[in-house]
Amino acid sequence: MRHRLSLITTFYTFFVLFMGNLVTATGAKDGCGSDWPGCNGSLFPDITDPLAVIEYTHRMVTGGLGFLILINFFVAWRRKLPGEREVGIMAALTVILLITQSLVGGINVMLSTPPGFSTIDVSVSLAMFSSIILLTIILSRKPVSYLTQEMEAERRSMKKLFYPILTAIILFYIEISLGAFFKHSGASSVFAGITKDERLIHSPFISELIYDLHGIFTFIILVSALWVLFYAMREKVCVKLAAFFAGLVMLEGLLGFITVVLKLETVLSSLHMLTASFTLGVGVWLAGKTGFGKYYVLPETQFSQPNIRLDQHS
Repeated sequence: MRHRLSLITTFYTFFVLFMGNLVTATGAKDGCGSDWPGCNGSLFPDITDPLAVIEYTHRMVTGGLGFLILINFFVAWRRKLPGEREVGIMAALTVILLITQSLVGGINVMLSTPPGFSTIDVSVSLAMFSSIILLTIILSRKPVSYLTQEMEAERRSMKKLFYPILTAIILFYIEISLGAFFKHSGASSVFAGITKDERLIHSPFISELIYDLHGIFTFIILVSALWVLFYAMREKVCVKLAAFFAGLVMLEGLLGFITVVLKLETVLSSLHMLTASFTLGVGVWLAGKTGFGKYYVLPETQFSQPNIRLDQHS
């Protein structure tokens, strides 16, 4: 199982996303002030201050993720099969996004978390999460000398799901980023009529416009998820995973609606974001499975079967 470490990294990344949501839910984002990597002028936080402990713990697990991604990068390169360029490209992308996320997070802290800026942090973190999932999928492929007719038929069926699910997750990523901006810019508070001193958006019109766009994206994504499920059922591949993704999209939309009805209650809002992150992960996993396939044909024998033709997604 050459993808084992990458799979562990995937789960750990989701745990880091959970910790980030915990910071938001408890209001601990300023628990350590503007000091970084220290906490309120000290190397370690005051253990009697729960907000400082939560924020500092979040920083530590995020730092641990950095080391894990770097180790996973080197291990992936060592376990790369001959001609398997996708591993090198995706492994490098995880490191690039890690560096970007670290810079954005550090700037965010040093600027005392300005309204709206956390949206960039969220977007980059989700992109990094997605890249690690795709690296795991690529590493999980089974090396074979050639594709049998059955393997080729399954690959063709799975490929028909690739573009529908790719469309769905791109739209879903935009929707999550838009929702994060709605929340972190203060537009959600304006929309709900909640008084808040620090905000980027002050106009009720703009706040409502952002909310309406978010709702439109939610509807389009639901249609896209059902489209993916339709193709999966028609081709009889990845049906359970496609149904799971569609169900999560419905749940995420329902949580978003309840969050607004309850005036954007903080804990529920964070649960909504966590569900959205998990749903994106499932969608990316499905896209990776359908795009890269289950098998990797070794280059020295990939054309030994005259009736088998391969493409870059094999």
